[in-house]
Amino acid sequence: MDDEALATVARLLDEAVLPYIVIGAHAVNAWLEPRFTADVDVTVEADVSGLERLRNVLARAGYAATAEHGGKLPSGPDFVRFTSPDGMLTLEIQTAKTAFQREAIPRGLAVGAALRVATPEDLIVFKLIANRPKDQIDLQGLVTLPDLDWSYVERWARERSVLAELERLRPRQ
Repeated sequence: MDDEALATVARLLDEAVLPYIVIGAHAVNAWLEPRFTADVDVTVEADVSGLERLRNVLARAGYAATAEHGGKLPSGPDFVRFTSPDGMLTLEIQTAKTAFQREAIPRGLAVGAALRVATPEDLIVFKLIANRPKDQIDLQGLVTLPDLDWSYVERWARERSVLAELERLRPRQ
């Protein structure tokens, strides 16, 4: 995905006026050697009306909602997938419903195409929770980054019940 497409995503997210961070491979690519990814994974802090505002912004730009999970929840959906008008970009929106997600969002940093991406520490926790094969590959690189705040990572790994996995991956000092 080119920088122009990512800049468009950043502009649309900013237009919706919702706090957010990119948490998927595009966030990992900000910190490590880039790998291919076909989608942009984003966590937003949004109530039902905020998510509706995002839907409207994306609809005006031609994006279509193609999948949704938890739409009938009082707090709104947990996840909504949007597809760009040309079908080339998938934007996967996850709403922040945990204390960890809500804390990670304001910690995000603007990198590259002005997208706010998760810090390496938060990415480690997100990847430990998801624990898919591609997350394991990302984790192998993320845990080797210098100057990580290990006490922060350990706190959330313990809270999210993934501390044992972190200990297995964490390099020994």
